[in-house]
Amino acid sequence: MPKVSIIIPTYNSARFLPATLQSVLAQTYRDYEILVVDDGSTDDTPAVLQPYRYEITYIHQENKERSAARNNAIDQASGEYVAFLDSDDLWAPEKLKRQVAVLDAHPEVALVYCQARYIDENGQPTAFCGDWIDGPKGDELVIADYFEALLGGNVISGGGSTSMVRRWMLNQVGPFDVTLNHGEDWDVWLRLSRLGPFAYLPEPLTSYRVYGWKRLLTHQSTSQAIEQHLRVIDKNMAGWDGDPVRGERLRKNAMRGAYLLAALGGYQLGNFASAMDSLARAVQLDPNLGAEQEILWLAVDRAKIIERASGSYAEAIGFMDNVFDHLPPELSGLRISRRQAAGWLYISGAFEQHQQRNDARARRLLVSGLLRAPRALRNRGVLSILADVSLGRPLAAFLKGHPDEEKAA
Repeated sequence: MPKVSIIIPTYNSARFLPATLQSVLAQTYRDYEILVVDDGSTDDTPAVLQPYRYEITYIHQENKERSAARNNAIDQASGEYVAFLDSDDLWAPEKLKRQVAVLDAHPEVALVYCQARYIDENGQPTAFCGDWIDGPKGDELVIADYFEALLGGNVISGGGSTSMVRRWMLNQVGPFDVTLNHGEDWDVWLRLSRLGPFAYLPEPLTSYRVYGWKRLLTHQSTSQAIEQHLRVIDKNMAGWDGDPVRGERLRKNAMRGAYLLAALGGYQLGNFASAMDSLARAVQLDPNLGAEQEILWLAVDRAKIIERASGSYAEAIGFMDNVFDHLPPELSGLRISRRQAAGWLYISGAFEQHQQRNDARARRLLVSGLLRAPRALRNRGVLSILADVSLGRPLAAFLKGHPDEEKAA
């Protein structure tokens, strides 16, 4: 019996499958089986898989979507652990080895997941949403209870390709919900988190393929997505047996997160009516969200993602204009924060450029930011960068009282 069952659902991904399978066959850990579920593909998937016929178990089904494909493979899997891999994603050679070691060493852990890097359609690294998927960087394995963190949103990013789970636990919590087209991974992770802690490996052992923000945001911000995300929340809070006041607070916070995700996607896509409605509902659930600084930083944080993905501050500023031009009526007084938000977008860029020692670029961004948000001069970090890029790092370090700082750098 193999130690790991690798489950690869696929639908019309023939052009990506060879690279995906090669990344599995290149694993340094070899005790596995590969189950590829062809979910009724109409391209040349069967022909592409033919050279791998001795290395995979090929399962064909009528088109029933990814959850049904995964469930089909789980029913036929024989491994102690199950690792999911989307048919257009890639694994680093050490992925299985590192995750098997974690589950072997920590029998209480239900799921282990890793960090991932974004790649584009051509397999090239892309800064879409930043270089890495959500999650703290570091060197140490983190083991923690995840239920409450997961309620706020699916922090197990990577579409399942970053994860490995214990098969008996997966069988205990039940199959992927085939009625969900949105949040089906999230739903299973929430159920698993009730059985044991999760482990996080802060190493980018997966390459997660993205096709541009419009496709992703359209998927996230539809009325169907909102409805299904709320259904996942209600479904997983139904068994809450803790303090009822805390449970209601967790439920509201989770709903707030679902509405915010939809609102930000709507603003970015120009679907202003739905964006305004979603933001208003989020504020109803959490009135503190209507504070000036909360809205400002919501806009700045998403705008920074847009700037990284597009390389264009103009596009990022355009997004913030969308937000402040189309706030719900009860928040219309916050439109005056537009200029300050733009300022902090430039200032955050200055921090990044300063960290990369691109001081000329940092200086230009800092000036642009301070012209729009002069109150940022009250921030000690801003003042420190201003000194570095204006006076030069050696003189600035001397004046700050730590002249050896630049030598150490």
